[in-house]
Amino acid sequence: MLCGTVPQEIALYEKLTVWENLRFFAGAYGISGNKWKPEAEFWLHRLGLYDRRKEKMNRFSGGMKRRVNLIAALLHKPKVLFLDEPTVGIDVQSKNIVIEQLREINKSGVTIVYTSHHMDEAEHFCTRVSIIDLGKIIAQGSPKELLQKNPDCNRLEDLFLKLTGKKLRD
Repeated sequence: MLCGTVPQEIALYEKLTVWENLRFFAGAYGISGNKWKPEAEFWLHRLGLYDRRKEKMNRFSGGMKRRVNLIAALLHKPKVLFLDEPTVGIDVQSKNIVIEQLREINKSGVTIVYTSHHMDEAEHFCTRVSIIDLGKIIAQGSPKELLQKNPDCNRLEDLFLKLTGKKLRD
């Protein structure tokens, strides 16, 4: 099974261009020659970065880097895509396009495993949610099911705090 990974920390080489980064990651996924280029071009267009493909990463905003990170994980057409906090620290427009594209990717048959501390994202994007506390799953189901079982909670964030407590955990 082919898996793609988008880590929480940006996993790109700052001194390389977008194109050079994508060529590197294509090679890491075992894509030889120029077979990666059509997929890269497709996603660069979809994520609004095609015209910037020859620029070095150190000139990009956080949202742009996150989009390139996502493209790198999609080059080999994975069947499962793991994303760890893919929208942390990005602007509303970048977040919107990332979520839109992830919905399309999921509709195409790719399974997405999405970790996030943003409960509103999970509530509106995920079909199934697991709330994990101290390494253990303490609740799981669709967002709607979880909220129906807890009528005192209006949002997943309310449920999360109800189940895990409000005390800081530094």
